[in-house]
Order: sequence, then C-alpha cells, then structure tokens
Amino acid sequence: MRDGCRLLCRKLAQCCHVLSEFAMRYKDMPTLGFTHYQPAQLTTVGKRSCLWLQELLVDLQLLEHTERNIKFRGVKGTTGTQASFLELFDGDHEKVEELDRIVTEKAGFAHKFTITGQTYTRKVDAVIVNAVAGIGSTVNK
Repeated sequence: MRDGCRLLCRKLAQCCHVLSEFAMRYKDMPTLGFTHYQPAQLTTVGKRSCLWLQELLVDLQLLEHTERNIKFRGVKGTTGTQASFLELFDGDHEKVEELDRIVTEKAGFAHKFTITGQTYTRKVDAVIVNAVAGIGSTVNK
C-alpha cells in the first residue's frame, strides 16, 4: 500500500507539473466560464486549469501525508500480544520492543501500531482509499 502511494504521488506530481505548464501556455486564451453547468462570463483557459491544478495539489498533499503516516503492524505475534516473542526472549520485554523497532525500521516505516490484533487494521485501507477517491473526484471534472 505504501509503495503504491509513493508511485501515485510521483505520477500525480508529474501531472501537476504538466498541468502548470499548460496553464502558463494558455493563461491569456479566453474561454467561456460556467456556473452550475450554465454559461457565465469570460475567463481564461489558464485560470480554469489553475483551478484543476489547485485541487490536484490538495490531493497530492493528502496522499503524501497519508503515505508518510502509514503505520506498520510491527512484530506482534499471531494475535498481537507478542507472547511468542516474550517466550523467545525469556520474558525480556525490552528485547521484544527492540526487535519490534528494528523490524519496523528495516521495513522502511517511521511509525508502528502500539496495539494490533491478528492483522493490521483495515482503517489503513480506508484512509488510502479515501485519498485515492479524492483524486478520482478531482479528475472527474
């Protein structure tokens, strides 16, 4: 999920770059503006594309924030209690915590969940889907 967010961030940033060049190229080209799907007053193609760009930048910021803050499940054992690791380390909780920290770091995560069950929380999926849905909403225009 995290790698997918990173890939999407790169592609979205590239899209923003191309759209900003397009906006500059057509900043003076007049076009008819619309409000509630009704013709309104003149605007420019550049301004319209800047409005799209602004929304894409909000989407990019949200996706980057989401990617940076994804938490790792960590080393918690099959039910999230770390019992098997405590047994391996003769009840030394500090060693289990250190193992959890090392594995989290080696997996490339800055954050980990303190408490888990058998699997990571599906809330992570929901947060990522929300960020991706925002992009879909923007590009639907």
